[in-house]
Amino acid sequence: MPYAILRFEKRKGGPASALEKHIERKKERYASNPDIDSNRSHLNYHLVEPQLKYYGEIQTRIEKAQRENPKCKVRKDSVKFIDTIVTASPEFLAAMKPEVVRRYFERALKFLQKEVGAENIFSAVVHMDERNPHMHLCFVPLTKDNRLSAKEIMGGRDKLVHWQDKFHDFMAEEFPQLERGQSAAVTKRKHVPTWLYKQAHQLTGEMK
Repeated sequence: MPYAILRFEKRKGGPASALEKHIERKKERYASNPDIDSNRSHLNYHLVEPQLKYYGEIQTRIEKAQRENPKCKVRKDSVKFIDTIVTASPEFLAAMKPEVVRRYFERALKFLQKEVGAENIFSAVVHMDERNPHMHLCFVPLTKDNRLSAKEIMGGRDKLVHWQDKFHDFMAEEFPQLERGQSAAVTKRKHVPTWLYKQAHQLTGEMK
């Protein structure tokens, strides 16, 4: 059964430069991620292309929000941006033509533009140079009244379940073969970090 996959990683601003180098493929080598095939990196494409470096994109939006709302406060521990990963079950995307894969990610972008505000999204890159196509989408969690609040935008566990429900319903309108998986709130499974998931796959391959 194919699943639509949506994951969020909260970032405090410090990792912006390192994350930019990875997402925008600005490194010559990616020793930490053996899945990347640099010979296929030319197949990657932007749906939203940043005009500045990531840190500049983040600060520009926060400073604009502060001008429009003096109560917009930024603490040392504030979440300044969210790295969102969108993908689907590997067999689902592998069976698609490239133009249909692009349509899948364009629809996911449309969903996130509606939910977090198109003006808050500063980068959306589709990676076709790894085993499974996926999109990294980065946005600044600003509310409609110009406050920096990842908590209000993302919510807690209950709201994250609601996020997954809405995302599935939206994607299934165009891709009805998608199933809704059981939420972590039901299965009690803990979130597995991307690096650990990839490492497990690498070790499995070496063992075989």
